[in-house]
Amino acid sequence: MSVVYLLLGFQPFSSFRPHLVPHRPLHPRMFSRALFLCSLVACFSFTVASPKNPKRGIGYAGDVPGDIINANQTDSVITWLYNWADTPPDYIATSNISYIPMQWGSVNINKFPDAVKAQGAKTILTFNEPDYVKEANMAPDEAAKLWMQYIEPLKTSGIRLGGPAITAAGRDWLNKFIQACTDCTIDFLPLHWYGLGLEGFYGYIWDVHSQYPQYPIWITEYAETSPNDAVVFDFMNQTITYLDTLDWIERYAWFGYMRPRLDVHYNLLRADGGLNALGMLYLNASTVHTQTITSSKSASQPLAPIMGSQSLLATVTLISCFFGALWSF
Repeated sequence: MSVVYLLLGFQPFSSFRPHLVPHRPLHPRMFSRALFLCSLVACFSFTVASPKNPKRGIGYAGDVPGDIINANQTDSVITWLYNWADTPPDYIATSNISYIPMQWGSVNINKFPDAVKAQGAKTILTFNEPDYVKEANMAPDEAAKLWMQYIEPLKTSGIRLGGPAITAAGRDWLNKFIQACTDCTIDFLPLHWYGLGLEGFYGYIWDVHSQYPQYPIWITEYAETSPNDAVVFDFMNQTITYLDTLDWIERYAWFGYMRPRLDVHYNLLRADGGLNALGMLYLNASTVHTQTITSSKSASQPLAPIMGSQSLLATVTLISCFFGALWSF
């Protein structure tokens, strides 16, 4: 503010002495100049807010509607999310974060095309860990047939089709699926990885990329599983920086956007729904909302984007400039 007032040629608030400064009406041009300069300051305040990261997303693994508010705030860099379902709940649908529907397995796959079209989705995910018996658990040839019947027709509507999301042990399954689905249009390959250390993670994604260089990659679940919080933090810090530099990595989502769970050290939220150290690093933002759960039923929360610190700064600047200009009359 002092800079603005000095540019206008008169004293800032802090040096005003009303009994010493004679009344001096502000010329209309001076008033216009004041508002113009204040607008510049406010615009700068808005623009220094963290830009959104088109790659970075979240797997929304929680069940408290209000927890999305921290990801939905203006300072958050998150641009997309999914929750392993084909249709978002209201609290996600009304957020400003792009939702990616998923056909989790074979159940109700006949309803998936209509669900995708109804929400105007431009990109989809398919078959969650079909190589794993405790997840979608699908044979490669079965998945290929279902793909051609229900997934492939969506391509005619201009929708991008994500391939089956395999585990780190699922490359043989993926090879068989691609061999069985020669007419499938796969726009990108989703991968999952959980383990210890950068070497294993980097080796895995590079191996898949080397085998299938024609496909961009989405990492839709990944996490360092060390019980040491410092190790997990360092792993995240290094990997998000590295993934942002790889042009063949289109998107990635850390697992998971959730509150603490037993023996888990990679959750992004605290017990009250606020961002923990991992969450603040991953979202590049601070906590703006908390909610203590006292019963099993979670109350819905308003989902208007929360004003981040930079937006608040801009608003305060505009108000201060306005009253500063009035002071000079």
